[in-house]
Amino acid sequence: MKNIRIKYYARLPDTTLYDAWLETLPPKNTFAGKTLNLQQMPYANVKYCIRLLGKLNSWPQVQELFSVCFGVTQRQFYNVRVAEYFAARKFLISEFKCLIATETKLLHTLSTDSHLWHMAGADKLNVFSDTLPLIQLGKTFGQYPYDLGRKPYGEIFSLLAQIKAQNEVEAAYAKLTRK
Repeated sequence: MKNIRIKYYARLPDTTLYDAWLETLPPKNTFAGKTLNLQQMPYANVKYCIRLLGKLNSWPQVQELFSVCFGVTQRQFYNVRVAEYFAARKFLISEFKCLIATETKLLHTLSTDSHLWHMAGADKLNVFSDTLPLIQLGKTFGQYPYDLGRKPYGEIFSLLAQIKAQNEVEAAYAKLTRK
C-alpha cells in the first residue's frame, strides 16, 4: 500500500483497505508543515469549524476545514500524503471534542428558573448561539460583538467563564440577602 497524496486518495472508488490501515495511525498535530492551536484561532473561526464538523460530507468541505484550522491552501491540502492527513484529522477531531466538552462543562448553567426561561422562548435564541456570547461580552466591555469574534478563542472563552462565575456568585449573594 502506497502513501499516496490526498488528491489520489479522494479519487479512489474503494478506500476500504487504506481506511483500515490509516485509522490505526496515532494523532499528530502537523499538516503540511503547520500546526493547530485552537486557543489562538479567532473565536469566530473555531465556531465556524464546529458547525462545519457537523456536516462534513465532501472533500471540498474537508479541505475548507483544514484550510481554516491549519492555514493551508487548496493546493497544499490535496498535495499532502494521506497518512499525514489521517493523523492530523484524528488530532483535529480529538481537539474539537475536548474543546466542546470543556465549553459545555464550564459554560453550562442550571438555574432553578430555567423552566421559565424556556417558557419565555429561549429556544429561539439557539440560532444565534455563536454570537450571543459575543453580544454579552460586547455589552460588558463596550465593544462591537463581531470585533470580539476576531479575538483568540482562548481569550473569549476565559472571559465567558469568568463572567459566568461572577454571575453565579452575584445570583447566590442576591438570594442570601433576600432571606
